[in-house]
Amino acid sequence: MIQELLQSETLSTIPVEDPIVLCASDDNYVKPLAVTLYSAASSLKNGNHLHVILMDGGISEANWMGLRETLVDLPISIHVLQPNLRELSDLSVSHHITHAAYFRLLAARLLPDTIEKVIYLDSDVLVQCDLTELWNFDVGEHYCLAAVDIACPFVDAYEAQAKLGTLKKAIPHLAAISPIPNWRQLNLDGSAPYFNSGVMVLNLDRWRKESIDQKLLTCLRDNSNFVWCWDQYALNVVFAGQWGQLPPRWNQGAHVFEFPDNDHCPINPAEFSQMRDSPALIHFTTEFKPWKFHPFHPLREKFYESLDQTAWAGWRPERPEFSLKRWWDLTAVYWIRKWVINYRKARSLFA
Repeated sequence: MIQELLQSETLSTIPVEDPIVLCASDDNYVKPLAVTLYSAASSLKNGNHLHVILMDGGISEANWMGLRETLVDLPISIHVLQPNLRELSDLSVSHHITHAAYFRLLAARLLPDTIEKVIYLDSDVLVQCDLTELWNFDVGEHYCLAAVDIACPFVDAYEAQAKLGTLKKAIPHLAAISPIPNWRQLNLDGSAPYFNSGVMVLNLDRWRKESIDQKLLTCLRDNSNFVWCWDQYALNVVFAGQWGQLPPRWNQGAHVFEFPDNDHCPINPAEFSQMRDSPALIHFTTEFKPWKFHPFHPLREKFYESLDQTAWAGWRPERPEFSLKRWWDLTAVYWIRKWVINYRKARSLFA
């Protein structure tokens, strides 16, 4: 059951044998947060307990009541932190992202030294396995463990194709060819893998020893003209060559469904199949969220199955009033995607 909502000074008493999960949310994400926490707690095997440290970016008392109601009979404890948003106010945000997305960069500073590692989960994740299994992965000397971002699994896909020779069919379907646009200026390996920051095991002990929070924030500010995907840019730049790979099934991004079949996938086909068909964690990436009206995600109903076990049972988004801008945005996204795929296919013929 939920033991109590605690303040940060008691975090040092959390038993480190149990999985410790770090999340960040505000009122905009409280329903998907409820799904994340409910699915994580209900997926635990008998006898296991989950400790969640929630970085509160602005959750109303009414929504706190809903979270308490949702988790009351589950083996989960919630510990609350309220980071200072002013420190991050100059960092860029866009689309569905608020400054709460940068809270994870402050993890080592905000959590006590007794917590040497933590699982970070975005608040749009549906958990389908016992997180104790993820907790038991050995982080070693890596800054973090993470899974490749299936939407853009390399620092530069064309560099990776030149080195690996296996990406010709996959490249047209990627969300981005080069998620770190200035990788050459930063002396990074363009063919290196690139990870998604929505699911990570963080080595906070190493972060503290090397003042990683300041390096990450400095990276974002020094490269502000090149930042793509917010916090994920800095994490991939600063951690280049020093992060460990999780099996891809531990972070199934929505883009996995953009590849027509295994012949077109950008990673090992067996791992791709596992990610698509047997995910441990379903991550509802991109701005097309399952809790919005338009049903883009093929696993949308799984989200609502869990939501119906929370205090928001029965909630569904209302059909929005017709808007020419909204219609055009959706139409434009579809046709731009088609054009990009066809352009990249044509380019490959002359490569």
